[in-house]
Amino acid sequence: MAKLSFTEKQLIERVFGMGSGYVLNFSNREFEEFMKDVVSYNIYQKYPGLSKAKMLRQFIEDESDAYVGKMIILLINYMKSNSLDKNITQEDIAKLYEFGQKKLGKDSISHKNTTTSPNKTSKVDFEYLKRELLNIEKKQTQQQKGYAFEIYLKHLFEAFNLDVRASYRTENDQIDGSFILNGNTILIEAKYRTTEISKNDLLLFSHKIETKSPFTKGVFVTLSRPSDKTIEYFYDKSSRLILFTVEEIYILLEYKISLIDILIKKFRHLEETGTIFHHVMCLR
Repeated sequence: MAKLSFTEKQLIERVFGMGSGYVLNFSNREFEEFMKDVVSYNIYQKYPGLSKAKMLRQFIEDESDAYVGKMIILLINYMKSNSLDKNITQEDIAKLYEFGQKKLGKDSISHKNTTTSPNKTSKVDFEYLKRELLNIEKKQTQQQKGYAFEIYLKHLFEAFNLDVRASYRTENDQIDGSFILNGNTILIEAKYRTTEISKNDLLLFSHKIETKSPFTKGVFVTLSRPSDKTIEYFYDKSSRLILFTVEEIYILLEYKISLIDILIKKFRHLEETGTIFHHVMCLR
């Protein structure tokens, strides 16, 4: 649960225009879709019968600092891209943006990644990649979103000069793509859906990896996370896959972190602990 002072809550209310029960200029449908970029669940189903402002207040009370920070950053970005910040003082917006960064964990992330070489990220267009990631939600059907997500991941890996291959089919299965990391082939499984990733989803991908070279590994990139129970199932089973969430992609783009560094650290954590998922904000 996020801990906010009265002054911090008032700043959020003021910047996002929540006094009359609304949040910015969102319709109900737009607010529902926007919040799906923040969390995987439907906020209208979790908080039925409440106004948008009351839902956001309850969200702040219930959710972690990281999710509250992510919500603040995304809302401010939305304000700026839609020119909704003209009637709000830039001082208040700057204060809230800095507060959102702290809640999201920028200070700790920046400290943990001080060894990242500048030349790894200097030519990456982080702002473009962020916009394109958010634009996936604008697709009308789930099938279109899934296809756009596969294309986006290819562009993301290419931006960091990884030797990426687009999706392809073998005699026995469909592979959503692959890339080379430290001389190893990494298979990609992409799932852009709000429903929870199941144990069977991960087992199927794990089987694809195991039928390839013994040096082959995999990265399962997903919008929604598996349950903690599912993640625990794969603990210490000599798994060769890691989980990487859309939320984590947004965080590394927001703070201009090297994708290569994150992948190396995630695979190292897998090899050292046997755990397939370790959040980017907890990596050392």
